[in-house]
Amino acid sequence: MKRLVFVMFCVLALATSGLCQCPKNSDSQYDRENILEQFKGFLWESIPGYKKREEELGYSDLFSGFFIYDLSDPTNRFTTNKYSEGFRDCINFVNNHVYHFSAVFYPFSNSFLAVLENGRLKVFKSVNCVDSGGDFSEVVKYVENMLKNETNRKGVLIRLRNYRRYGFYRATDETRVVCNYDKEIPENSDKLYTRGKILGQLSDVLRGSVSKKVREQLSWRFLVEESRGNGFFVWDLTEPTNKQASLLERVEFKNKHIYHFAFIDLPFSFSHIAVLEDGRLKIFKSINCKGKGDRLEDVVAYVNEQLKNDKNKAEIIKRVKNYREYGSYAAFNGQSKPQCEEARE
Repeated sequence: MKRLVFVMFCVLALATSGLCQCPKNSDSQYDRENILEQFKGFLWESIPGYKKREEELGYSDLFSGFFIYDLSDPTNRFTTNKYSEGFRDCINFVNNHVYHFSAVFYPFSNSFLAVLENGRLKVFKSVNCVDSGGDFSEVVKYVENMLKNETNRKGVLIRLRNYRRYGFYRATDETRVVCNYDKEIPENSDKLYTRGKILGQLSDVLRGSVSKKVREQLSWRFLVEESRGNGFFVWDLTEPTNKQASLLERVEFKNKHIYHFAFIDLPFSFSHIAVLEDGRLKIFKSINCKGKGDRLEDVVAYVNEQLKNDKNKAEIIKRVKNYREYGSYAAFNGQSKPQCEEARE
């Protein structure tokens, strides 16, 4: 009966999508159709508002508006949404891979993380939601242990710690996911700066630093969520323990401090330096792309003048010169080096 329903769905709804012509799942331990059904079931059960909206729109079929991103292999991704150009229909479910799935409609995008392990499916529900009952740090520990012998462990964990970057969201006027409407966000410790505002300015720099081709691969509307950078890190070169390199952290913006920020995806990780000066923001752009952005020598000269009376000047300038050591990077789509030809001058 289940197979008949699936075939009828293909004929009526997805005849042109390619999904119904998919080869068998690459890993024989897992059945693609079965896993997709389970993912949708978790979403509908846990997000009543999402289910109601989808049914009102007539999307009560097998695959409604949700995405799946393989955090172990970001080229392996899926969504049925018509705006999702570039996503593959024939997603593969592979042993020891970690998947992020959620609703495409942003207000209902409670994030679920799924782990496939020895033929079993383990799902962590609504990990981005307050009072979800789940602890994202526990998910990280679980995956760290599962992947302890895997060669690609580092990259998978970086993507996992920044899982909201790996998603596809439909833009709305909402700025928060419904499950977090009442969630309190800690204020920035230095009252001269508002964390969300500074992150917004940094995200504008990031948007403007890459080509249109790259912008099409990113969820541009949602580079800042819950006063955290989404898909980019911010690392304080003045006080290196102060950083946001994952969704487990929030950076503090402090006067006279110097910050390195960039996308975590290595092909787009064009490095920018921000200096906070009495409420103002001085930016040096794409300094790791010769001929495309500012020069490191100019950054050092500027910082040297700003720190002329700072007793820690030598240490800070050393960190500025070695800025790429203070960052978080992961390969993306098989590329593991910055593609500076995609940087905008």
